[in-house]
Amino acid sequence: MIRPQSTLRFASPYTTHDPILRLIGNTPLVAYPGIADGRVQCKLESANPTGSMKDRVALGILQEAVAANGNVDTVVEASSGNTAGAVALVANRLGLRCHLTCPETTSPHKIGYMRAFGATVHRCPAVDSSHPDHYRATARRLADTLDAFLINQYANQGNPTVHARWTGPELWAQMDGQLTHLVCAMGTGGLMSGTARYVKEAAAEAGRSVRTVGVDAVASNIANSFYGAPPVPYETAVEGLGKNEKLSTMWFDAIDEIRRVEDATAFTQARAAARDHGLLIGPSAGAALHVALQVHQEDPNAYIGVIICDGGDQYFDTLFADTPDA
Repeated sequence: MIRPQSTLRFASPYTTHDPILRLIGNTPLVAYPGIADGRVQCKLESANPTGSMKDRVALGILQEAVAANGNVDTVVEASSGNTAGAVALVANRLGLRCHLTCPETTSPHKIGYMRAFGATVHRCPAVDSSHPDHYRATARRLADTLDAFLINQYANQGNPTVHARWTGPELWAQMDGQLTHLVCAMGTGGLMSGTARYVKEAAAEAGRSVRTVGVDAVASNIANSFYGAPPVPYETAVEGLGKNEKLSTMWFDAIDEIRRVEDATAFTQARAAARDHGLLIGPSAGAALHVALQVHQEDPNAYIGVIICDGGDQYFDTLFADTPDA
């Protein structure tokens, strides 16, 4: 029997007594209102303190870093998106100094999260990744200069591992082990990879299988790398979706297929989710939801879990900028 909504509480593997950090995880699972049969279930990671699933990654990686090396007192990360705010919050609560580098084009909303939690923000020129002043290169220099811990979400295997230990088991438990398909957008690939690996292993132990479907942008090279196609110039308007190349945080062995979604389709789906069904999601989540609905059409008996990685309130300036007033 398909339940309309889960109220299960899942014990985090990253235990903490901090009242703010304890709010991370146990995000709600809600049946997508546009599908009457409840077979598309949305895991709302926007319920985390800074509004995205990156809170899990920041807590898991930093908690383990401090446990492994008691001398960690400063953390550095390069991010123009949700990771920055998540790292700023977790560092704040763990009593760590925090330095964040980002392109000068980073939205005021994202900068606001960094500064609100006391991080030092280093805005860098919007230059090619090979340039020494690129925000990732700047982060590496800062970490060396400050003798700080560099998170490096693009290569740190803690990124997918956190989701294999936490997000995957939580989703599997919430869906009573009935999950048949997992759908998730891919940026660094950590969320999809770790969650996919866990649910596939859990399903196999139960004598079942789960099909895992990653979501990529059209002008991106995640799907191209997955299928062995030639690379293309990376360009997308959907923040956090796609990458220029395969990263080590992408565990392709846990992924069955990757589907591409046009930018316009991702934005249209996100707008429709809010306007028609009261579900405020970001554009990369719009791309994932679009694919989940495709899967539902292809297999009406599928029980689909789609991870909504963040909320639409972080993208008002792009999602609804052209919506006319009355």
